[in-house]
Amino acid sequence: MVSTKSFWLIAYPLVLAGFSTPLLGVVDTIVIANTGDLTAIGAVAIGAVVFNTLYWLFGFLKISTSGFTAQALGQNDPTLVQMSLFRPLVLSFLIGIGFVFLLIPIRESAIFILVTDASMADAVRTYITTRLFAAPFALGTYVILGWLIGHGRVRTALVIQVGGNLLNIILDVWFIRLFDDSVAGIALATSLSEAMTFGFGWLFIYSRTSFSTQISRELLNVGAYVTYLTVNRDLFIRTVFLLLMTLSFTSLGARQGVEALSANAILFQLQYLIAYWFGGIGQASTVLIGRAIGQKSQEAYRVTVHIGARFIFWSMIGITVFLLAAQDGVIRMFTDDLALRTTIETYYIWILLYPLAGGFAMLYEGIFAGMGFARPVRNSLIYAFLVFTFVVILLTPLIANHGIWVAFLCFSLTRSVSLVISERRKRLHLFSPSHFS
Repeated sequence: MVSTKSFWLIAYPLVLAGFSTPLLGVVDTIVIANTGDLTAIGAVAIGAVVFNTLYWLFGFLKISTSGFTAQALGQNDPTLVQMSLFRPLVLSFLIGIGFVFLLIPIRESAIFILVTDASMADAVRTYITTRLFAAPFALGTYVILGWLIGHGRVRTALVIQVGGNLLNIILDVWFIRLFDDSVAGIALATSLSEAMTFGFGWLFIYSRTSFSTQISRELLNVGAYVTYLTVNRDLFIRTVFLLLMTLSFTSLGARQGVEALSANAILFQLQYLIAYWFGGIGQASTVLIGRAIGQKSQEAYRVTVHIGARFIFWSMIGITVFLLAAQDGVIRMFTDDLALRTTIETYYIWILLYPLAGGFAMLYEGIFAGMGFARPVRNSLIYAFLVFTFVVILLTPLIANHGIWVAFLCFSLTRSVSLVISERRKRLHLFSPSHFS
């Protein structure tokens, strides 16, 4: 039976592993911010947003790999277990290589949309160019982590992610001194850490992999890849709207000036950390909800939702209190520049409110992932983006950058409310005999 203890034993490695994911962008931002160069700060912040959103777009590689692996293990089918790794791994490298071939359009589109200060363009161009070559490894790591989580080896996933982030910190500090161009040094350090993290991950799983003639035939089955992508279509569409919101947020912030852009980017890095913390709790719910449905246990489902909601609620309170109490220290961690600190303080209230608006969205996305039902997640992002657009149009002319942040909070709240309502409706017939037929 699911208990608070059993939930926490699954949740805490996933929370820490998820929490460490956006640290690549955060560490880059902190290291570059301490140079005091606003152009470099803005360039790295924009670059971090570009890569967070690009990788978000294919985040289903991790989520679906976890689900397919767990299902294959439940069916006790060794070939399916191996295919749940190799097929998305092939896809991740094809997508990553595709990014490299599309380097110029990706880079120039990002600069056109996000860069309003011409002095930043070359630095953003350098950061994106350098980091994009590591895209196959970054996406491949998503697959490895998803496969490990599907096996229940969440602590191993945590070790890989934390190890990769520690390596990134070391290389960041070293390369920013080694290179005359601090932006190039930061980008190269992050790229190398992403490639080496993939290598560490492969070493961890190598002994669990096997390759056979049947697997090689399956890997050449184009129809299977089409089916895989079709199954993940709703998650892909969901992420497109998340991407559109993030790009709109960054682009609108850039129009408010360099200091507003830099402040927004730094605060958005905090948002990434908070979101991934909540996402870890959501992933724990995914594992336990999947088990409950596999066991056809309505009680286990109900208890999992209840415990997950309790974890989210106290996380919301704890994070908000911490950010309020540690405001000065948190801001100083990113920058010592007085003018930039003052700008960040002006908008800090919105990051204090974000956990209250967005926490439940991450939990219920995890619940729907456990069900294997992504349509409500997709719809919640569509509704949220429409609300975001309406609020931006209404408020930005009146209260400038504050209006952008209000729109973002409305976006987050709409996701939460939509998913809570959808789950209540879905629960009514989730355990009916027709659902399992």
